Amino acid sequence: MRVQSIVLLPLLVGGPVLLSGCGTDSSGPVTPQTVAIVAGDNQTGPGGDNLPDLLRVVVTGSDHRPMAGVTVTWAAGGADVSRLTSTTDANGATAVQVSLGPVGAVTVRATVAGLAPATFNETAVDPCTWRHPLSIGETVTGLLHQYDCAAQGQFLIDYYLLSVSGPPQTLLITMRSDAFFTALPLWTPQEGLSAFETGNGPTSFRNSHLKIVAAGGEYLIGAVTYFSGGSGPYVLAAAETPSSEENCDEVWLTRGVTTQQMLSTTDCAEADSTFGDEFPIVLHQGEILDVSETTTAFGALIQLYRLRSNSDTLVASDDSVGGTHLTVTADSTAYYVLVATTMTPGAQGAYTLTLAPPSASATVRAGPRLLALPEQGTIWRRSRLKRFAPAHLGVRYQF
Repeated sequence: MRVQSIVLLPLLVGGPVLLSGCGTDSSGPVTPQTVAIVAGDNQTGPGGDNLPDLLRVVVTGSDHRPMAGVTVTWAAGGADVSRLTSTTDANGATAVQVSLGPVGAVTVRATVAGLAPATFNETAVDPCTWRHPLSIGETVTGLLHQYDCAAQGQFLIDYYLLSVSGPPQTLLITMRSDAFFTALPLWTPQEGLSAFETGNGPTSFRNSHLKIVAAGGEYLIGAVTYFSGGSGPYVLAAAETPSSEENCDEVWLTRGVTTQQMLSTTDCAEADSTFGDEFPIVLHQGEILDVSETTTAFGALIQLYRLRSNSDTLVASDDSVGGTHLTVTADSTAYYVLVATTMTPGAQGAYTLTLAPPSASATVRAGPRLLALPEQGTIWRRSRLKRFAPAHLGVRYQF
């Protein structure tokens, strides 16, 4: 009997030990245990814009593995989220887009029922100080929103910083929108407001295009609604384009450029049966315009007109033989048109136009400003006079 009891004892003891082990392996269903941030925290952006990166969390289950199919609730203070609830994927992850609101701190919480939330901390900065990057050859999409910068307190605007490196380049900057009428101002650090086009696209006032021969440097481009209160999505692009002024097209000039051009019968019709190329420019009071024209094809004539209230005034001209050269000090801030033409009726041919760079001592002031807007669809040509050219166009801008 003793032998039998000794043999049975390990069986009796082993039995409950084995049962205890089976209970550990089947402890019940997996439940959410933690929700944690994996991307998108501590971002900064301008009020009215989407943050560049999605806000992303991952949910881990009680088995310490990413858990799919979990509902996450999102709540934001000072911003909008793209969806109020989302479901984790096979990797236990889910994300939302955040659109910033007024300037200030932004808190976004991702919550799973029964767990402590994951809290994101973001910052919305003054949109009037924010510079979106734009490169030559790039097309970007944007959105004018109630929290965007408001030029003159009423025209919503996004600012883009574009760099031109090396020698002068001819650029075509375009903006189009199905939601509002567009306008395109352009500033430089020393010259202030240097060009301005309103809805002048080939098919709609909702499209603007600005062609400019630009010296090397930085430029500030405004993507702006022409009418107060306009808002919505838009597309902005900058690309290189041929420098020639064809078919009396509008080609803006900055100072510090040399451009090769050609007079032909398709150019603007000028006085006395001559042809001319007309280049809109902006001059601020006290600034000096120094321009020269060289050609062996015809007797050159340079004219400078000031544009105001549907009228133009000849400010200066030069037709010197052997080298046409014009130097003018602007007596007022205004839009001007530089006309490269000829003294000989019907004359055609190639010529070179050079604008000296602005003085190195030119004052740089703060703030891109729009003190008045040109008439919608403005055409900056003397030959097709339809424009409103205010005297106050803005101030020099500190980048």
